[in-house]
Amino acid sequence: MRHLLLASLLLPSLPAFAQATPPAPSSLQAPEETPPAASRGGAVSEDTALLRGLLWATEPTPEEIRAMAIEDLALLGDPRALNPLASLLWDPNPRVQASALRAVALFQHPRAEEILTLVVRHPRLPDALKIQALDGLLYQRTASARATVEAVSKDPRLPSALQSAALAVVARWDSPRK
Repeated sequence: MRHLLLASLLLPSLPAFAQATPPAPSSLQAPEETPPAASRGGAVSEDTALLRGLLWATEPTPEEIRAMAIEDLALLGDPRALNPLASLLWDPNPRVQASALRAVALFQHPRAEEILTLVVRHPRLPDALKIQALDGLLYQRTASARATVEAVSKDPRLPSALQSAALAVVARWDSPRK
């Protein structure tokens, strides 16, 4: 059911793909004479690649396949993938959760920063994900991301492991980049 929902959200954004598809082969042409899409030189559109990545990331396949599909979504660099990646943070599989968070952290986008901040502040998510989100905030390089990390480092209500990780991120933030 989730796959249909994802497809229904992304299909309206595919009108350019519909215009770019070649006409169907005539019934007189033999099926083996029809060249595959790769040999026709046609590249896969960004929308199609995004949709395929989202479907593979949410399919009930082995966790290795899902983790690779999630990381591929980050490599596409399409910010439209951020909300589906955020929903994968609630997956029961910890490896899928970690892959989704790693993918979100690779984006330098306001929505990615928002997701990372929400992960750090969420009371039910595991501390390992929160520490990973703190590391991701380092690469956002915004004043609000730094304020979040500093607030976590000074909050006595949070576990000491999380505070220590935040202090380490602040120290790395202040160090000059090489």
